[in-house]
Order: sequence, then C-alpha cells, then structure tokens
Amino acid sequence: MGKARQTLIPVAALAIIVLLGAFHCLSAGKPHTVVEVFDGDTIRLDDNTKVRLIGVDAPEVDSPYRKQEPFGEESRAYLTAFLLHKRVSIKVGNPPQDRYGRTLAYVYLGDVLVNGRIIRDGWASAYRRFHHPWRDLFLAYEKEARSRGIGMWKGDQ
Repeated sequence: MGKARQTLIPVAALAIIVLLGAFHCLSAGKPHTVVEVFDGDTIRLDDNTKVRLIGVDAPEVDSPYRKQEPFGEESRAYLTAFLLHKRVSIKVGNPPQDRYGRTLAYVYLGDVLVNGRIIRDGWASAYRRFHHPWRDLFLAYEKEARSRGIGMWKGDQ
C-alpha cells in the first residue's frame, strides 16, 4: 500500500467521526437550561426532565438508594461547574427512558458532547453494559484519561 493511501485512511476515518458528530449535534433538540446536577451522569432540565447521560458511568454520590463511591463528589462538582445554569441541547436515545423513568440522552453544550467530555476529562467511565453509537469513542476517551492519570484516574498509572 502506498504512503499516500496509508495517510488517507486515518484522515478519512477522522473525517467520518467529525461528520457524525456534527450531524448528531445538529439533530439535537431545542435548548434547555440545566437547573440541577444530581451526580456525574444525571441532571435536571428547566422543564423538570431528569436526564441520564447515555454511555456515562460516574461514581455514585451518597443517596437513599446507593452508597457513596470514591470521586462521586468530584464528578458531580465537575459536571456542576460545566453545566449548571447553562443552555444545553439534548438528543434522546433509543430507548428514550431507563427503568427509573429518566430520559436517556446525549447532552450538548454548544458543539461539545458532554457525555464524552466528562469521560475524556477523567471524571467518569465509559458505560460498558449497553451499546450505543459513541461507545468505542467513549472507551477510547476513558483509556486516554487513565493513561494521562487525570481526574479519578490520578495515581492509577
């Protein structure tokens, strides 16, 4: 295989990922304001919709249902600083709700896919139980955060 062709394949793959991201972002719904952050993977919008970020597994904070996990408060603080009182768009997933009645969605702050950003910045893991279109990218983000030793992966190298 020629050198030009070897270079073209990764560039084409990256272009496809970027185009998919742009399409995904453009198809997101009308803007909402984030009024509450429960933890690193669950928020409430101004229309009272409780949203669970698809593909994100953040450490639990103390609640009546679960015990606190290490880095739960830090994960919530990260997402709070990133989203609270800001306008976001959501793209509802398939299925549209989880067993707790939360809307499953991709959350966008401008053109930033928040679901991926919290993983990439090391404050959540990629959720492995279910498949979704961004699963491989989120797994790569987690691997990158772990290798860089950032967020909850600090000292985990």
